[in-house]
Amino acid sequence: MANLNPHFKRLKREYIFPIIEQKLSDLKKDFPNVEILNFGIGDIALPLAPSIAKAIADSVYTMATETGMKGYGPSSGYAFLRSVIVSHEFSELGISTDEIFISDGANSDTVNILEIFGKSNIIGITDPTYPAYLDVSILQGHKKILLFPCLEENNFAPLPPQEHCDIIYLCSPNNPTGVAMNRDHLQAWVDYALREKALLLIDNAYEAFITSSDVPRSIFEIPGARECAIEFRSFSKSAGFTGLRCAYTILPKTVKAKLGRKMLPLHSFWDRRQATKFNGVAYPIQKGAEAVYSKEGQQETRAQINLYLAQAKRLKDGLSQLGYLCYGGVDSPYIWVKTPENMTSWGFFDLLLNRSHLICIPGRGFGAHGEGFVRFSAFTTPHKTNLALERLTLI
Repeated sequence: MANLNPHFKRLKREYIFPIIEQKLSDLKKDFPNVEILNFGIGDIALPLAPSIAKAIADSVYTMATETGMKGYGPSSGYAFLRSVIVSHEFSELGISTDEIFISDGANSDTVNILEIFGKSNIIGITDPTYPAYLDVSILQGHKKILLFPCLEENNFAPLPPQEHCDIIYLCSPNNPTGVAMNRDHLQAWVDYALREKALLLIDNAYEAFITSSDVPRSIFEIPGARECAIEFRSFSKSAGFTGLRCAYTILPKTVKAKLGRKMLPLHSFWDRRQATKFNGVAYPIQKGAEAVYSKEGQQETRAQINLYLAQAKRLKDGLSQLGYLCYGGVDSPYIWVKTPENMTSWGFFDLLLNRSHLICIPGRGFGAHGEGFVRFSAFTTPHKTNLALERLTLI
């Protein structure tokens, strides 16, 4: 008889999205004609940029010709996309084309990366943060997981711990708090990783939203990071690829881990894992990703990012004027809002849903230290932002 993975029973945290869907369904029954404003989902609100759509469509028609047809592509991505990424993003940071791995999403890579490591590693995860890091660590069978609280008193950017960790997940700009770590914070983590011979897994899915001068766009701007860090990036939020799925991981050949008594580069292990378990991103999608770096693509996607950032500012300013304590929303599309009068995250969620017909995300869903907060997403339009603030004034 087949045996199930017993670690599924270790997943104690509630999965909040089905609960939210049920609450929303119940509300629609009572108010079928009311527009529900969704500020919870971290999905895009604007259409795909025209230059990207054209590149995808043109590549599909090219594949319909004998000379342009494509079969299986390389599991690590086509050279044309890897090269353009390096030239636009990492030309001065010493990253080479073969250190770029194209994938179908940063979520996939941040959870799959643990497959190349042993189960005895101590995993460090900030709390609150993106839930997949903790869940995959549990499902992979890692017994020792340390949580680093992200609190108001440390500006949601914790410093390295006193104890040893082998692998640390860091998300900056952070989902859900919307706070990005500055150069000094990241340098402290790199110094810790070098001293402890640890690895930093840097989820940088929101780097396109960075506006602060003291916040690096890449971990590889930090001295020493090429020896201890792996960075994950995504086209989902930066270029509207949530429905297309394309991302990439940067894994320098200088990053090593121990196997027996030897220190070996991780690059070949990740390359083999991808070749074995991943057949690559579709050619038309990679052509669309390449178009992101064209002159038109850069202009169009930057305009979208600026609109989202404008909504984040408008939403944060409006909430602050109404008396709410808010964080984030500067280098990120997320605003982290403290619940009033010591309300629980779910209590405040219910209040907003029932009185304002507005959806946010209870902070408790991102970890125990997310209690007492909710997350607002700025992936929206000016009309919906203004309408939300109007409704909030009536609470």
